[in-house]
Amino acid sequence: MTFRAWVIALCLAVLGACRVVPKNRRQHLADPTMAPDEDVLRDKAHAKVHLAREGAAGGDGEPAGGGCGCSN
Repeated sequence: MTFRAWVIALCLAVLGACRVVPKNRRQHLADPTMAPDEDVLRDKAHAKVHLAREGAAGGDGEPAGGGCGCSN
């Protein structure tokens, strides 16, 4: 095979892998490791540390507080 034939074969292989997936079938292709955890206690602790470190106020729907995290 010539170089041109290899390039055409490669393009056909790559473009043949592209496909539009309907929304109702995407759940079967999703990776389970991308699903959020159901550990509510850990998520709440993570949010508290984030608010204390960032000094963020009101970004998560809660009233603004101090940046040290000692009032929570």
